[in-house]
Amino acid sequence: MTVDGVPLTFGQLSVWRVMTDWPHSRWPETYLTGAVELPPGCGEDRVVAAFGALRRRHESLRTRFTDTADGPVQRVDDALGDPVVGQVERQVSTVEEAAAAGRELARERIDRAREHACRFAVVTSAGRPTHAVITTDHIVADGFSMGRLRAELTALAGGDSPEGSRWLEEEPPQPRALALAQRSAAGRARGDGVLRHWRDLLAALPPDTFPVPDDAGGSPGRIEAVLRSPRARAALAVVAREHGLAPHDVLLALASLAVAVLEENARVVMTLQSSNRFGPPWHTVVSSMNQYAPMLLDTGTAPGTFGEWVRRVQRTALKAYRFGSYDIDAVDALVREDRGRAPGYDNFYNFLAHDVAQSAPVPGADRAGRVERTRPHRQIGPRFDVKVLGGPDMPVVVRADPALLSADRLDDLLTWFDEEVHRLAAEPSGSTAALVRRCRSALEGRSAD
Repeated sequence: MTVDGVPLTFGQLSVWRVMTDWPHSRWPETYLTGAVELPPGCGEDRVVAAFGALRRRHESLRTRFTDTADGPVQRVDDALGDPVVGQVERQVSTVEEAAAAGRELARERIDRAREHACRFAVVTSAGRPTHAVITTDHIVADGFSMGRLRAELTALAGGDSPEGSRWLEEEPPQPRALALAQRSAAGRARGDGVLRHWRDLLAALPPDTFPVPDDAGGSPGRIEAVLRSPRARAALAVVAREHGLAPHDVLLALASLAVAVLEENARVVMTLQSSNRFGPPWHTVVSSMNQYAPMLLDTGTAPGTFGEWVRRVQRTALKAYRFGSYDIDAVDALVREDRGRAPGYDNFYNFLAHDVAQSAPVPGADRAGRVERTRPHRQIGPRFDVKVLGGPDMPVVVRADPALLSADRLDDLLTWFDEEVHRLAAEPSGSTAALVRRCRSALEGRSAD
């Protein structure tokens, strides 16, 4: 049995529209994958049963997405029968290796209209199940959703996950109900407020920086590097504790100054990714909730001290997040009317290191970070993309278009990030202008002294 289609949620619709013009061969690059280690003695039957329970609990895992004359809709199928679980025989030593193995079953684009937009896999070694892997189209899940699915899957398979056990005691919210709530009278009233925000934003956004050309993110070719720095993580914790500057805002303020130097334009448009998980009942739904939230920052009028600049950035970011859930079709029409072309976004910033200010420094916090060049899984998307991850070495991942930033200069930029965060812990009232000069010198491959 299939439930009659209802409109997509705003998050689902954003994924649908953003990816519409991307080559189908590139879609798998955007898929999310999560893997969990199976406890000893967990047989394949239990793994299949765990995936089945997960599918029953979360409608996203049994939803097809189809286009109609009235726009795209989601159609939820029942959960009868066992799910299809692929098997990959591979000896792996880490969860990351298991995730890569399971992801192989999603190398080809998933047909959202004909299939449920996810893949289940069990990784075996000599026939013994070692890991369970789930891969989803981004329209099904975001980073939070994948974390919830992994926790529940661990508990369902008999593993140790207090978080997963807690989730299993709750009745999860569902995307269909969210979509209907967003289109209710109260939802429409809020949508009117969001459009007023966008009108004000367009009045302030420079036409030469927003929207970026439609094809700016669609040409393949990206480079990537990662800064791993317990020292920077420890410094951010000090800044948060002693000076009241949020780690999210410190790194966003740094990124905005770097973009101003890279683009040789004091007025920069940063794109935040709003999680839109700010309160019940929808904050725990398994679905794609992220949406782009652009914000304008005029670095040419930055206050004298960097701490003051961080606080200005914080105020602007909070407003962007506040209006980060919206009907992308309504916003698209508004931007087209004002600018003559569809919205286009660049200079992304996504902060996920929420553990920075919540734990003690780790070993190595007195040593400079190290920069590693990595191969980006995604070869399309924004020309400049910063993602800050959680963990003891707080990976700062920057993916860039080599036409904007060479590999050597990307290494230099991340080294500058590390040095400036460390300096800020000792000098929160340091000069913003001096910081910009050091950034420019780093990107020119010379000393600022």
